[in-house]
Amino acid sequence: MAGETSHKTGMRNSVSTDGINTMQGEVVLQNRHPGWGLWWKLLALAGFFFFAGLSGGLEGIVGSLVLVGPIVGYVAFARMQSRYIVTDERIKMDIGLIRSQSREYRISDVQGIDTSQSIIAKLFGIGDIAVRTSDGTQIPWRGVPDHEEVARTIREHQRQYDSSMDRK
Repeated sequence: MAGETSHKTGMRNSVSTDGINTMQGEVVLQNRHPGWGLWWKLLALAGFFFFAGLSGGLEGIVGSLVLVGPIVGYVAFARMQSRYIVTDERIKMDIGLIRSQSREYRISDVQGIDTSQSIIAKLFGIGDIAVRTSDGTQIPWRGVPDHEEVARTIREHQRQYDSSMDRK
């Protein structure tokens, strides 16, 4: 299946690169959208408006949908535009739509990877990853589907880089 690295064969397949600017010869290994929980505050606000509108009869419901629709639409579009990307050369985060945030590190700069998963996140099959560098900066990835697989991909490429540089 495209988008996965096979453990058994060691063959590497590239994933969809729609919306990703890659460098010449760069292979995209992981391309993930963050989980919906990244926008939980906006979704909670939309839920509040929706349930508040239920008590207002038909006019309240219509009024709440006028408020809820754009909020949910924004969240859906922002999620579609946001990505966590791992290539054979770098790790990158592009988050947001109106207020966007982007950060990337070369695989060679990564010093540590932290993963975590709450009980609720386990139910949804998502987790968090923090990729750290030696200077203390990090890329926090929140709500990553199959986060352990993404972390494994980063570790494998760190190992390949270290072995190519005769580092251990």
